[in-house]
Amino acid sequence: MGRPPIGKVAMTSTERVHRFRAKHRADKPAAKSGSAAAAAAEITALKRRIVELERRGEGQLTRSHREERSRPVEFTEVGKLRAEIVRLKSNNAKLKAALQEDPDAAKLRKKVVDLQVEMASLRQAMRQVAKERDEYQARTKPKYRETKRLLIRKNHDALIKALHSDRLKQCTAAELATAERVAVALRPLFDED
Repeated sequence: MGRPPIGKVAMTSTERVHRFRAKHRADKPAAKSGSAAAAAAEITALKRRIVELERRGEGQLTRSHREERSRPVEFTEVGKLRAEIVRLKSNNAKLKAALQEDPDAAKLRKKVVDLQVEMASLRQAMRQVAKERDEYQARTKPKYRETKRLLIRKNHDALIKALHSDRLKQCTAAELATAERVAVALRPLFDED
């Protein structure tokens, strides 16, 4: 039995799960979404941040002529944010282009996928038919048909007499020879040419 509830009413399992998820979600950054609306919202948030930083005077890019010639410019936070905005605008443009794509191309893509699935099922059916054909051809060979005639009760009994564990000591040489002859004659049934 568990301990009694702290308050007047015990916490439900749903409340417990919500509390657990909220506690673990606080440590992680927000997930990025691939939609154009989310990208636009992120761009506006970054622009506001740039304006704030420039107002405070933290966004100034200052460097000497020597640094300009010797190594690439190291951006401040404003420069990084501007680069992020450019990247997001590019992604936004790509998403818009994908949405405005020719509707016929989307239909054709779907048709290609459907045809590929159909081809795969046809290949599987062809393999099954080829397997059945090979088995049928093997059964129609004259040697196979002759051997199949040997599958009679008399030959089965001869094999059992020679191989049964209760009769091994009493088995004669003639019975063993008959069983061997039947077993060798049945060999073509098990050949896979």
